[in-house]
Amino acid sequence: MASIPLTLAALATSAVPDLTVFGARSLGQSSDYAAAVIVSADAELLVRVPRTEAAEATQRGELLGLAALTEGPRSQLSFAVPESRGITRAGQTRAVVTTHLAGTSFDITDLHDDALLIDSIAQVIASIHSLPLSVAQQGGLPIRSANDARLAATRTIDRAEQTRLVPEIVRRRWLSVVEDASLWDFAPTMVHGTLSEEQLRVEDDRITGVLGWSGLAVDDPALDFFWLLGASPAVLDAVLERYADLHNPGVLAKLSSRIALYHELEVARWLLQGVDTHDQEIIDDAVAMLDRLVSGGHTLTSALAKARSRAPLSADEAELILSETPEVIDFLSDTAAYEALDEDRMFGVDNDFRETPADEREAVDTDAADGTDNTDGTPSEETSDALATDVLTTDVLDPQALRDATSPSPRDPDASTR
Repeated sequence: MASIPLTLAALATSAVPDLTVFGARSLGQSSDYAAAVIVSADAELLVRVPRTEAAEATQRGELLGLAALTEGPRSQLSFAVPESRGITRAGQTRAVVTTHLAGTSFDITDLHDDALLIDSIAQVIASIHSLPLSVAQQGGLPIRSANDARLAATRTIDRAEQTRLVPEIVRRRWLSVVEDASLWDFAPTMVHGTLSEEQLRVEDDRITGVLGWSGLAVDDPALDFFWLLGASPAVLDAVLERYADLHNPGVLAKLSSRIALYHELEVARWLLQGVDTHDQEIIDDAVAMLDRLVSGGHTLTSALAKARSRAPLSADEAELILSETPEVIDFLSDTAAYEALDEDRMFGVDNDFRETPADEREAVDTDAADGTDNTDGTPSEETSDALATDVLTTDVLDPQALRDATSPSPRDPDASTR
C-alpha cells in the first residue's frame, strides 16, 4: 500500500492540471483529514481528504469562503489567504488542493497582554471586519442581522435549558444578556467565524496567514474574539483596545458582553453535542464545566453595565474549557455550499469517476507498485483512483462515515431532487 503522502500527491496531480510533483511530506496525524504538503515547481501545495462527515462539511464551507475572497478583497487584507488550486474525487469523497501557507502556530496559553503578537491579532480581526459586505452578497455566503445573532444565541440557550442540566444561575445570566436589547444594537460585519490560534500562521511575531474560512459570513463581530479568553481576560482587553483604534472605538462595551456570552455558550454547545449523540462522557464533561461557570458568573453580569467586561472564568478555567470544546460547525449554509461547490460544474471532473472495485485495485497495485504506470512517471487516472481508496481506508478512517458524508445534508430541502 502506498504511503499517505504519495497517495495524496497522486490525487493532487489529478486535481491540478500539468502539476509536476517533486516531493511530498506528511502534515501530521489527524482524525479529521488525511493531509500532506506537496512540493511543486512554483509553490508548496496542501492536499487534504476529509475522513469524517463534519470535516467534509467544514471543507465545503472553506471552499465557498475562499471562492468569495476574490483578488479585490484579498488585496485589502493584511495577511495571506490560501488559494484553491483544484479538486478531484477521492473514493466516496473529494481531495482539495490549496496553496500551503508558511509559518508556525502558537499556543494561546503562552500569549500575554504585552506580547508583540497582540497588535497583529487586532490588525487581522480589524482587517476582516473591514471587508465590504458585498463579499458575502456576491459570494453566496450567509448574511445574518443583529437580530439573527440574538435569536441564534436564544435558541442555543433554549435547547440547553431543555436538557435540565444548566444551573439556574447560569441560565439567568445568559438570559439577562439576550434580553437586553441595547446589547444587540450593532452593525454586523464580515467575520471569519471560526477564528482561533490554530487558524493563524506566525512569522517573526507577526501573523502572516489565516486559514479556515468555513465560517466566513456577515455576522456578529464578537464571534471573532471569544477564543482569546483561552489566554486571559487581560489579553482580550489588550486586543480590543488596539482593535478599537483600528476599527470602531464605540463598540467595546457591547462587544465585551456578547464575547463573554459566546464564550459560555460554547459549553452549552458541547453539552448539546453530547445529548444529540447520546455520549454520556461528553454530557458529564459539559455538566462539570457548567458547574464551574456558577462561581465565575458575577463577572458576566457586571459586564452589562461596564465599558469593559472581564471573563466569567479564571484564566485556567477558560483555557480548560476552550481546549476541551470542539469547533462548532454551522450547517445553516450547507444547501448553498452544495450548490456553489458542485465539483463537476466548477472543476470539470469526469462524471464517470467511480471507486475502483477490489479486483481492479489488486491489478493496479500489481502493475504499478511504484505508484505510477505512465512512461513519464506521473500517476495515471486509474492509479490515482486506486491510491485514493488506499488513503481513505488508512489509519482512523471509517469507510461508512465517508459514505454517509457524501449523502446530501438532512437540512437540505432539495436533497431528494438532486
